[in-house]
Amino acid sequence: MKKILLETSFSKIYMIVMIIITLLLVGVYFSYAMFTVSKEKSNAISIVTGNLTYKLEVDGEESNKLVVPSGITKKFIVTLSNPNNRKARFNFYYLGNLKEGVDTGYIEENGYNITPVETGVNLEKDGTSGSSNTYIIRVSNITGEEITINLGVSVGLDYNDLSLPNDGHLFPKYEEKTLDKILEDNKVKIVDNKMFNYASNGIQYLNGELTEVNNQYVTNGLYKSEDEDGVSYFYRGNIDNNNVQFGTYDNDYYLYYVGDTGWEIYSQSLESCNDISNNYDINAECKQIKLASKGDKMYWKIIRINGDGSLRLIYNGINLSPNNSNITTSNYIGNGPYNLNDNNPKYSGYTYDNGTDSFIKKEVDTWYKNTLGSNSTYDSKVIEGRFCSDSSGYESAKYYNMVGDIFDKTDYLFSSIDRLDQFVTQYQKDNSPTLKCPETSESYGGSYRLKAGLITADELLMAGELYGVPNNGYIS
Repeated sequence: MKKILLETSFSKIYMIVMIIITLLLVGVYFSYAMFTVSKEKSNAISIVTGNLTYKLEVDGEESNKLVVPSGITKKFIVTLSNPNNRKARFNFYYLGNLKEGVDTGYIEENGYNITPVETGVNLEKDGTSGSSNTYIIRVSNITGEEITINLGVSVGLDYNDLSLPNDGHLFPKYEEKTLDKILEDNKVKIVDNKMFNYASNGIQYLNGELTEVNNQYVTNGLYKSEDEDGVSYFYRGNIDNNNVQFGTYDNDYYLYYVGDTGWEIYSQSLESCNDISNNYDINAECKQIKLASKGDKMYWKIIRINGDGSLRLIYNGINLSPNNSNITTSNYIGNGPYNLNDNNPKYSGYTYDNGTDSFIKKEVDTWYKNTLGSNSTYDSKVIEGRFCSDSSGYESAKYYNMVGDIFDKTDYLFSSIDRLDQFVTQYQKDNSPTLKCPETSESYGGSYRLKAGLITADELLMAGELYGVPNNGYIS
């Protein structure tokens, strides 16, 4: 009898325990389900079971979209809040792949949060400190159309890691680049092919006379064009936001000059000055004069951002103190002939005879070596960029249909004059500068990889200069 009772009691206990375990399993599953949420659809997430939700604001208004017009870089203030009555975990990301020409990231600044990692970040319950985070999201759009970035949010229990949907992407940290800053400060303007027939002040030299200002072609700002490495952005016209300070004269720097007052020729060395004096039969002594003092900072203008993201700078002088006795505040390091010889077309090359340096190349190289070269701390910051000496298309003027009032059948020209100077082409076609160096097969001219060189005629035209036209552009 006792044995039977014992067995009966054990069976009842066993059943009760099993029932309790079953109830516990159901309870845990139900609790978990209460706070399981699906990923967002449209402007909100859909709750499977329970009532966890979120609040997302863009620039103070509820939204999940970042809209950026073409050619604009824009910063958005994005606020993610927990409107629930308990602590919860949140994730924040953008959906889909970005178009080529669109770049985005979060900016890390005091007072703003870093966007959460994939597993999410906990926010306190509504109405308490820590119930929201605020982020700065930066978007750059250099495409030809307005773009929209859709944002997504995932929500879960504060102790459960979240994950990204298949098309979700975390915002990377934005590392400021020079190009990004330039695009942020400038709206990229559309190139009108006829604008290169005018200087950037809207004036052209037409049929031997300067025209009145054509307001349609007063062009100032940032434009874009293709070069060998991709999309290049170039400055044009009367602008003042392309200034750069780079480099310092580590020692007093002197030039040598020869010539009469008003047309002195300044050289980088006594040797090159004597070459000029002898070549032009000046028969005058070369004199030394100071260009810069030790500690003077070098200033530059940005001509363009190359397709590889590097900057093309043009020297723009130094900072002059009141006691500085330098020769000038002008924006050049010297002046002189391109080459000392001119009786053969090969001397138009930056190099010729398969590698002989032109006179002007020697001058540029000497200045760079003595200032920013390998003995300085600046050389490592300068890359070998693309420079072009276009010696292509050396043909009779007749070939270019230019025989007439300006040229005759004995004249020979390069193709660059055909695309860059309406005056000499007798206005037969529009000016058409290019940042792609033409193919050359001659033993002079061509494309170079250099740390320092000369601005091209194409770049001058794109910057707003025009033959024979007084201008107020940044290079003038």
